Amino acid sequence: MKHLLLLLLLAAPAAAQDWPRENYDPASEGDPADLILPMPCGGAMAFQKVKVPVDAADPLADRRVRLGQTLDETGYSDYLSPAFLRGSFTDATSTYYYIARYELTEGQYRAILEDCAEPSRTDRLAKGGLSWFDAVSLARLYSEWLIATKPANLPSEDTAPAFARLPTEPEWEYATRGGARIEPTKFPDRTFFGDGDLKDYARHQAAGSGRGALSAIGLRKPNPLGLYDVYGNAEELTLEPFRLNTVGRAGGQVGGIVTRGGSVLSTPDQIYSAQRTEYPPFDPATGAPLAGATFGVRFVLATNIATSDAHLRAIKSRWDEIAGAEPDIAVSEADPLALLSGLIEAETDPGRQDALNELKLQFRRAGDRAQTAQAQSARATLLAGAVFVDSLDTNAEAIAAKAANIRMLVDLRKTGNQTAVYARQVEKHVNEIGELRSAQATYLLSYRATLESLNADIAPAVRNGAYAVLREEMTLAGRSQLLRTLDRFWADVQAYPDRPDLGPADLLALALD
Repeated sequence: MKHLLLLLLLAAPAAAQDWPRENYDPASEGDPADLILPMPCGGAMAFQKVKVPVDAADPLADRRVRLGQTLDETGYSDYLSPAFLRGSFTDATSTYYYIARYELTEGQYRAILEDCAEPSRTDRLAKGGLSWFDAVSLARLYSEWLIATKPANLPSEDTAPAFARLPTEPEWEYATRGGARIEPTKFPDRTFFGDGDLKDYARHQAAGSGRGALSAIGLRKPNPLGLYDVYGNAEELTLEPFRLNTVGRAGGQVGGIVTRGGSVLSTPDQIYSAQRTEYPPFDPATGAPLAGATFGVRFVLATNIATSDAHLRAIKSRWDEIAGAEPDIAVSEADPLALLSGLIEAETDPGRQDALNELKLQFRRAGDRAQTAQAQSARATLLAGAVFVDSLDTNAEAIAAKAANIRMLVDLRKTGNQTAVYARQVEKHVNEIGELRSAQATYLLSYRATLESLNADIAPAVRNGAYAVLREEMTLAGRSQLLRTLDRFWADVQAYPDRPDLGPADLLALALD
């Protein structure tokens, strides 16, 4: 009997024990992860929230970002190109998605497979040797376990629970660059740390940095979003197949699998935010799925898009509004799309009907591009207006300081000492005030132009949405001073229609108020 009990104990799986935090969020002290999700075997995985500032109330609103770089040597792969992003989750001011704070570790890999062995020192090592198919399967297994056993822990949208998957390339690069957390002027930079030392942020092929073996997660400095090891260590598999960059657009041929970020085998010149590497999905020698020693993964959390019938109706309604398709409304001669739809419906010749449908498609694409351009123009004009307000503030302070100096010098001249010296200084300040007032007139002209443009050329809904998105961007980037100036300018935008004929003095007072 004792022998049977011993055999049963030996055959039983190891009991799950809650992991120490250092095994899943080693950088948590003073800066914990935004989200911790449980895993089998008492494990856990840390995630960071990636904000994508758009008008969350508009189900078709997305954010246009420019990704890539300008190096000709690798331009065929990673040249500049536009991408459009929207997070799966929404709050009052924005959308967002989650991305794992660290690369998948050896311990997390075992936990997903429900191998509850005793925790060891190697559990913190980034997991390598994965094929693309392995990574997709691991995301599936983890999602199944979370939804089946821990649904209350998952973020959700419209009651639709999140699931884990590989990141798309735009999701990965946007998060790696720092998303909305980085200073906007630094977002296009080759790396998120600028002139810093790569060894502080990445395990790569260099003296004192890496020896060709994957290391423990979280040993280097994070990016502005709090993500670790986005450069170097394991190269991270992404969801979609490789396409060439055909001078700013995706090429038509679909290729192999893609990794991002470089690895411990990469040299410094091979590590930058836009870097992409293509591999065949199968080993040409064996036919097995290709599993490179440095292939790793970093999951994202997302949902499906049509999360409910109500949301799907909102999507369709908004699409009809943008596309100009109003089937229940009488055709208006002033609406070219509606008129074109009527012509298509009345046309009996299939060839001409196809040509008209193609024309309608081009109309809709042009309309979408125009709406995107108008939203970007509104944000740029709002930002310019805020800068003009700040410039007028600085200019007015400089004029006031010069005027105070003149008053002081005039008082000193009355004493009769060094009259000629004081006179020259007064003349200098007077000339400088003249230059400042000339600059002030230019600022006022530009300031009025932004007020006019925002009120006359931009639809109120677009203007309001642009302000909300820009405000969220400034908040996330920590630009508190510019945010205050933006809020002041926004108040001016709203007040201006009541008094568009303000003279220079009153216009200046509006800006400085």
